[in-house]
Amino acid sequence: MLDLTPLTPEHIPLLQQYLKAYPRQSCDYAICNLMTWGKIYGNSFTIWKEHLVIINPKYDYVMYPVGPGLSAKELRELVDIYRQEHPHTQLVLIPEDWKIKTSDITKYFQLREDRDWADYVYSIENLVKLSGKKLAKKKNLVSQFMRTYPEYQVMPITSDKKEVILRFTEKWRRERNMEGIYLNAEFQAIKNTMELWDQIPVEGIIICYKNRISAFSIFSEQTIDMVTEHFEKFDPEMKGSAQMINWETAKYLQNRYIWLNREQDMGLRGLRQAKSSYMPAYLIKFIFGKPLESKRLSTLN
Repeated sequence: MLDLTPLTPEHIPLLQQYLKAYPRQSCDYAICNLMTWGKIYGNSFTIWKEHLVIINPKYDYVMYPVGPGLSAKELRELVDIYRQEHPHTQLVLIPEDWKIKTSDITKYFQLREDRDWADYVYSIENLVKLSGKKLAKKKNLVSQFMRTYPEYQVMPITSDKKEVILRFTEKWRRERNMEGIYLNAEFQAIKNTMELWDQIPVEGIIICYKNRISAFSIFSEQTIDMVTEHFEKFDPEMKGSAQMINWETAKYLQNRYIWLNREQDMGLRGLRQAKSSYMPAYLIKFIFGKPLESKRLSTLN
């Protein structure tokens, strides 16, 4: 049985220690996500064989451990320990490069890739320049926004903006008549983020015009050269606001990072179209490992 501890902000230094030594590009390892979405899922962790192991109990996911590296057999041992009380457990976020060089992984796990949960990664420089025919319309909309709202301002998000951010998010959702499990959870995740703002490593910007919010984005460092954007909302009544927040976010980050991870599309057609239209440099695959029953390790007590 694994000795699990619920993840709380007091564990952020431990997370930073492991993730600095063994960086992970997947947005699911971002400390902001682990704290805010993790609060919804009830995430917990343990240290096993000198590796940080994070568990999502809502879905019985064991995230690929953070550390110097485990063999396929050791990973199966880890999963089987958790499976003693959670029979539907799966290993998730298996790195593609590790999968390729670990030939015996398929002896222990049935692998499956889920395109809906792949991360979109972009060159920040390209998002600022918006060069080429495929991005010309977005560049024109940015220019149009500047002409229409010449006195717009960009300011950093601070913890005292909590109510402003939540009201804007609720208005965004209500005007689209959008409900559902994910959107309700997302609203709670944004609320968690604002409540924990001064305790977690997170940043954000707001675009305003004459005291009216046009858009906002919230992001945090993923690795030394990558930042992940967790949330982005805009006012559809202000034409070009969607393109403007994307551009201003990239401009705000361009001197510190090379890559921007804009997370997944969750299989939503409109979101996939929007994220694909910005020409991602690459996708980070989401790979599951379902334990093969015939290979249950007999060494477990």
